[in-house]
Amino acid sequence: MTLAAEDKLLETVLQEYKILTEYERLQSEDLGGVYVTPSYDNPFLWFGVIFVRGGLYKGGVFRFSVLLPNLFPNDSAIPVITFQSEVFHPLIRSADGVLDLSDAFPKWRAGETYIWQILKFVQFVFQSLEEHTIQTEEVANRDAYEMMHDNRAEFMRRVEQCIDESQSKLYDLPPKPDKNYICFDRFNPEVHGPILESMKQNKVAEVTTPPSSGLSWVRKGLYQPLTK
Repeated sequence: MTLAAEDKLLETVLQEYKILTEYERLQSEDLGGVYVTPSYDNPFLWFGVIFVRGGLYKGGVFRFSVLLPNLFPNDSAIPVITFQSEVFHPLIRSADGVLDLSDAFPKWRAGETYIWQILKFVQFVFQSLEEHTIQTEEVANRDAYEMMHDNRAEFMRRVEQCIDESQSKLYDLPPKPDKNYICFDRFNPEVHGPILESMKQNKVAEVTTPPSSGLSWVRKGLYQPLTK
């Protein structure tokens, strides 16, 4: 291996280590209802889902991806958050589902900006949208912004439509196969019941039949993840 190749390998290892550090940092932050995991095949792509617990979008279960810039974190470019289903939201472009982060995060500052902050912002704009001051001259979805202020009933109808659609897509398989894609099973009393009871009692139950894909499931009608 040439010296140049060794330097490139070291650079790649260091970059992936920094990405892993960003992911580990999430564990200590209050991101209730927000779940993310890096792709098995691509450390620059993360899969996410937010279970909205309050606000105008309460009950929504919105899947999204986080795409890190090629030079992350040694670049001023901000990661790209893209929602997989249509979300009628003033800060989300209807054409491609990209969340506008420019107002809160004009550029990435290594050592000052972290991915957990971006995910907190995602949580905030769903659960506390009306508390956020939107720069109207460059709003991502002007129709949603104007409707939220001028035609509240129609705005809420569109939001409810998005919430219903998001719930219907909760159990969808990944667009492209990936071992780390966040999947949920429908609640099965025979399979998940013992685990649920053990969680309530804060102890490990003996489970003879494991779930088909991990220990994550969502009970019908509640749309809350129950994981062990």
